[in-house]
Amino acid sequence: MARYLISRAAETLLTLFLVALATFLLMHTVPGGPFDRLVVEQGVSPDFVQRQTAYYGLDDPLPIQFARYLGHLVQGDLGLSFQRQGLSVTDLLADKFKPSLLLGTMSFAIVFAIGIPVGVISAVRRNTAVDYASRGLGTTLAAVPSFVLAFILLLVFAVWLEWFPVRMGKGFGDSLASLGNGIVPALALGAPATALLSRLTRSAMLEVLDQDYVRTARSKGLGTGTVYLRHALRNALIPILTLTGPLFAGLVTGSIIIESIFGLPGIGAAYISSVTARDYGMIMGTTMLFATVIVVANFLVDLAYPLVDPRIRIS
Repeated sequence: MARYLISRAAETLLTLFLVALATFLLMHTVPGGPFDRLVVEQGVSPDFVQRQTAYYGLDDPLPIQFARYLGHLVQGDLGLSFQRQGLSVTDLLADKFKPSLLLGTMSFAIVFAIGIPVGVISAVRRNTAVDYASRGLGTTLAAVPSFVLAFILLLVFAVWLEWFPVRMGKGFGDSLASLGNGIVPALALGAPATALLSRLTRSAMLEVLDQDYVRTARSKGLGTGTVYLRHALRNALIPILTLTGPLFAGLVTGSIIIESIFGLPGIGAAYISSVTARDYGMIMGTTMLFATVIVVANFLVDLAYPLVDPRIRIS
């Protein structure tokens, strides 16, 4: 177990290093700099741009800049924002990441609360009206982009029914009462994932239901719930669990467009703004944060495999 953890930790560090290197190189490959826009928008002098460039060390060779960034990164320092001068990237991300994490977690809960039961019922009642209806709805939700569904839900719940304000994301996460405004955005964000999870659950359950041990459990007179939940579903969880890590990471980090539509004060708008303004510090910090979420989520899923199926052992 110790060797496995050390190996995974090394793989994680290598992955994050490659992500940082790729992002850094791509960021500096694009022509222009983070202060060029000030010359056009505010008419600042070239001397000011030169001083700012020297202050942030952007006039140093790229290997020195990258080595300096890595040195600060291992100390937990993500540097300063160029767009919001004087503010730490760490503080900005901590403030913006909370709404995104809440939205992703809510969407993740909705996906599992709907996707797995629908998949199980569809498999148990295969080739019936219930199965056809769930598969048809799942195919539709998978085909409709989340931002299109977001506009439809916004039109229905905010404009026609007036249950929520149009900018329902305002103040989201500030209190428990504000979490209700995240239900509609969470539904829009999680709808395609719900369709994917329900289809995966149905396929896994159909494969398990045809196994000999399930027929044996039925022949012993065990209850329907025991057969389907304890014997079938538990053994069908491995492919479902494999999807869990990327799914959670994708919901947390993939809500940029949804946040913009519903006016959520999350990290998505900050990331778009940093890319537009060529804010190197925020671009690097946000990318590294997203990469860390994805890597950690997958690592936790790997550790959960033996808990779901004791036959799996980590060597």
